[in-house]
Amino acid sequence: MPNFSAFNTNADDLRTLIFGKDGTTSRALAVDSNAQLLVGGATITSGTLTAVQSATIAGGTLDALSGATITTGTLAAVLGTTVTTGTLAAVQSATIAGGTLDALSGATITTGTLAAVLGTTVTTGTLAAVQSATIAGGTLDALSGATITTGTLAAVLGTTITAGTLSAVQSATIAGGTLDSVTSISQKSFLEIPNTSVVTGDNFTPLAMVNTSVLGTYSFFIYNAGPGSNTVDAQVEISANGTNWFVDVSTASPISVGSVDVLVPKRFLKYTRLSYKSTTSGQPTTIDVFFNAQGT
Repeated sequence: MPNFSAFNTNADDLRTLIFGKDGTTSRALAVDSNAQLLVGGATITSGTLTAVQSATIAGGTLDALSGATITTGTLAAVLGTTVTTGTLAAVQSATIAGGTLDALSGATITTGTLAAVLGTTVTTGTLAAVQSATIAGGTLDALSGATITTGTLAAVLGTTITAGTLSAVQSATIAGGTLDSVTSISQKSFLEIPNTSVVTGDNFTPLAMVNTSVLGTYSFFIYNAGPGSNTVDAQVEISANGTNWFVDVSTASPISVGSVDVLVPKRFLKYTRLSYKSTTSGQPTTIDVFFNAQGT
């Protein structure tokens, strides 16, 4: 044939194109600049993708992502997935039905219910509600807007209680502040100071004084344990300064061995103590004294 060569001398013209058919028309398959096949609008129903870069997955179900790293984006739903490591920047409207979360770093949980949190340290943030939880140890720096309906707080340090009802406060120290009103306390505080096996002498000897300024009702229980038939005398003394003492109440008659007497102060001063001695000189006895008191 004139003007046509039987052999192609240009190597570029020998390249082969790969075609696919969309049902009616044959079309060449496109590749990117790295000769990687471009697949648009595809549905992958099975198989393994070792790497997906710069891809948008608009729909469908991913049964498993093994060894994949998701650095950004939004997962509308993840069902039946186990996340063993890594960082989830945000989880919105998700339900975690079971499993263990070792750490949530920088996460904000705005709502929902955590059935159990074990071995967790909450360093900051706001817990809107904690129901049926057990806090075994640690320090709660602040509980803002919280309602504690029951339970026992072993210690509360540096706390301001602005309102509410405290059913019972035991062995607490209130260092400062103002208690506007305490409408009801279900149980009064109780104080007991025992002095047992005290040996009497010929002269009145006082036990340690007690600051009774914050106590409502208090009494001294005296039991004469003997020996023999030695009796004892006792008296309650009161003082405003802890130095000068006034005899307020005395035993009506000596307390015999095996007997008990109870002395109740008639007057109120800041300090109160009990003094005791043998009724007969040179005949000591042993007494047990219990100071019992209730708060106001």
